[in-house]
Amino acid sequence: MNRPLVVLCLATLIAISACSSNKTTQTNQSQTEVKESSAKAGSTQAPQPAQPGELQPGQASGSYTAKGEVVELKYAYAGKATRFGTESMVILLTEKPIPPDAIAEEIKSTPLLEGEKIRGLEYVVDENSMWVRYHPSQYQESSSNKLKEYKVENGIVRGVDDNSGDLSEGKYARNVKFVAAIAK
Repeated sequence: MNRPLVVLCLATLIAISACSSNKTTQTNQSQTEVKESSAKAGSTQAPQPAQPGELQPGQASGSYTAKGEVVELKYAYAGKATRFGTESMVILLTEKPIPPDAIAEEIKSTPLLEGEKIRGLEYVVDENSMWVRYHPSQYQESSSNKLKEYKVENGIVRGVDDNSGDLSEGKYARNVKFVAAIAK
């Protein structure tokens, strides 16, 4: 083999190796800086980056079917309100956003949903059961089952609900996932 060619190949391999090593060092330094800045901010844990496709607070995904009409749900809201004589967690999943100045009233008494200005699902969850109402049809179901993956933590409520419509002969079905910040 030609000596200048061998030298050129070795020099190229060394350069590639140095670049790769430098990138690893930069990545490790960057991860250390994130952890250090989190610690300085008073956090006990480094922030976890959102995974692609992971819902953020205020987002819902999925849909419901009411009498053959499918409604895609994109927005999620939550708060405490009195339903059935008890203070419960109220979760609203809607196709359109609720104006920020109307969220508290919507959680309290659902004027936009009941006035058919927006469509969505209204959940009421307490320690013993779950109730859901479809808007605008007003069809509703109660269950001693809770939402799947239901969790209330650090001012955020999240959950999953999939119901094939067995109780309603398929006329009313839902398959949703949500993450909502709890309104104060």
